Amino acid sequence: MKKILIPIDGSEYSKLAVSKGRDLAKAFKSDVVLLNVIQIEYPIITAGHGGQSPEFLHHLYEDARKNSTAYLDDAKRMFDGMDNKVEAITMEGDAANAIVEYADKGDVDLVVMGSHGLGAILDRLLTGSVTTKVLHHIHKPVLVVK
Repeated sequence: MKKILIPIDGSEYSKLAVSKGRDLAKAFKSDVVLLNVIQIEYPIITAGHGGQSPEFLHHLYEDARKNSTAYLDDAKRMFDGMDNKVEAITMEGDAANAIVEYADKGDVDLVVMGSHGLGAILDRLLTGSVTTKVLHHIHKPVLVVK
C-alpha cells in the first residue's frame, strides 16, 4: 500500500480516521494525503430580501480557508516523525465528488474516512452523507472509521 488518502473536516470522526490512517501508514510505510474540501453552502436569498453581499461571501470563503488550514495542520501534527511522507491538500467543491476525484486520479490505494462529519445531520437530511456518497461512487477501497 503506497498511498493512503484521509479526508478530514475537523470532526471527531475524522480525527479517528487520521489516527487509524496513521497506524496503517506506519505499518505499511505508506505516503499519506490529508484532504480537506471547502464546501461553502449558504441559503440563497433573493435580492430585495437580504441578498448576500460580495463582502459577506468573501468573508465566508476566507473563514472556510482558515478552518481548512487549521484542520490540516492539526491532522499533520498527528504524524510526528513522518513529515516527509505526509501531504496536506485543500480542494473546493462538493466534498464527496472531490474525494472520489482525488482518489481516482491521485494513485491512491486506500481511503480512510470517518463515518460522520461536521455537517452530518443536516447533510443526511438533505442529500445523504459524504461517506455514503463516496462509498457509492469510488473505485478504490475505503475504510470507514466509527
